[in-house]
Amino acid sequence: MNKEVDLKFTDFLGKFDSLGKGEWITCYSSHRNDSEEWSTFYCALISNDRVAKSLDDPSWDLSIGNGLPGFSFHFENGKEIGTYYNCSDKGVVPLVFWRSFHGMKDGYHEILEEFRHYFNLYEDRKNNKFIAIDDNGDDEDVILMSDKEILIKLRLIKEFLAVKNMRLALFFDFNRFSEKTIEELNIKEYHEHKKGGDFVYSIGARNWDSFGDNKKKSQGFLMGKKLISGLTDFEPKLFDRDNKKFVDFIIGIDENGKEIVHTCDEEKLANFFGKNKGAPYFVAPVFFKKDVLTKYYSQPEKYTVEDGYLRCGGMWGLRMDNNHSDFVMAFLGDLGHLSHNEQLYWRSFNVATKEKMSYTAWARGFEAKFTDPEKSDLFFKQKFASFQEEWEKKFGWKFFRPLAKEDEHHFKTLCVPLTNEQKEFDEQVLSLTKVFIDSLSEKDLEKGLTMASGSKGIDKLDAFLKSKNVRFNGMLEFLRNLQELRSTGVAHLKGSKYEKVKSAFSIGDKDLSKVFDDIMIKCIWTLNTLESHFIKR
Repeated sequence: MNKEVDLKFTDFLGKFDSLGKGEWITCYSSHRNDSEEWSTFYCALISNDRVAKSLDDPSWDLSIGNGLPGFSFHFENGKEIGTYYNCSDKGVVPLVFWRSFHGMKDGYHEILEEFRHYFNLYEDRKNNKFIAIDDNGDDEDVILMSDKEILIKLRLIKEFLAVKNMRLALFFDFNRFSEKTIEELNIKEYHEHKKGGDFVYSIGARNWDSFGDNKKKSQGFLMGKKLISGLTDFEPKLFDRDNKKFVDFIIGIDENGKEIVHTCDEEKLANFFGKNKGAPYFVAPVFFKKDVLTKYYSQPEKYTVEDGYLRCGGMWGLRMDNNHSDFVMAFLGDLGHLSHNEQLYWRSFNVATKEKMSYTAWARGFEAKFTDPEKSDLFFKQKFASFQEEWEKKFGWKFFRPLAKEDEHHFKTLCVPLTNEQKEFDEQVLSLTKVFIDSLSEKDLEKGLTMASGSKGIDKLDAFLKSKNVRFNGMLEFLRNLQELRSTGVAHLKGSKYEKVKSAFSIGDKDLSKVFDDIMIKCIWTLNTLESHFIKR
């Protein structure tokens, strides 16, 4: 045992003013060092009309394990009367519940349902935490839970207190022990109550009857509470435009070659009905480097890059022109609908150019025409989906097997590389072969055919075509080369076999993004060929 145990709790009281301040609040903790200290923290919401009563007594307003609804019973004229009660009826609400099942099942802690629902918190049971998802779609850990401790972000608690018009009573209870008597520690026995505008506690020290435990000869005890208030300036708003920030984007180049910039705040933009005459239009095109989309392709569980649209789950979306050969374009006013952080991200890829939007974006946006995508990767995805549907409708089976859930990202992130990096090229080759070769419905292709042992997907496709008296030698050669490119360039260390297949795709003679673009075009040609011969006939 530490012989210098602080029975007067000067360490804790020295930091008492900071209790309930900072990023996190300890809403529950229980630690017990049998030889030196027992400490417990807990909390409860209390109504404002209970504050005065609460501060009159250092004992806790609510004990751990209490606070659940039930019945109370009394007798009137010899008759038993049961009355349903809820702890909130008395102005006390647990923020953290302890659920106990009398030893029949393991107990566990539970956060007040209204608190979880109000902030729409996601429970990550694997990692014992709750996550808040902000308007930008970003995750934030706001509750961290373990058997011994529960931490909750102060910011959420203070907003909830403002909404409920309540206080948070933060309870604490300490017992410390020394192997010396208080006389040996030069401490007089005492027991005092301390009270302030937002706290009350009972503190004291005395000798301890150890009942055979010679390591505990004196005790210091401290029990009480501190009240935490809610936000004083909280005001719920449907749309908080007053506090929203807007970024200035480059929208063009002037006659002197200087960048023209303007805010994306739509309230300061012109429209076709006379608003803000002389200002740039809401639909003023703003151009960005293509790799602005890298962030979104790299997180397929969160973002979806579609033909002409970027989506963050159901949180937000952005119209865009991703059919342009060299840039990504978005309208100035649409950028203003993004969060400030997202605007800043896009601004970092903003470029000054005199380029115009793609024909596809123009036709769709200003001529109301249904237009196929121009980019090979976007067109391939559209063609792939329609081919799958039409083939199954005609033959009763899918030409390509659906990807397993764990592999769905290969299709979702499939695109012409946004950079000329080898790593990105290899990743896209892997994804394409997963989608286009590994997913061939081999069992359906080989039905009724005699196949050599060890035959793979392309061999079975070849046999299927021959059984239909069809010869697509160029198509099969392309597929075999693509498979070889994956096998020698991605799945294994690059060597002499990779050097041979490079020539089939002009790797080294073209940028890798152009090489992959050509591959995508040939995949589209493959689908068109199969469609023309088998579906359209």
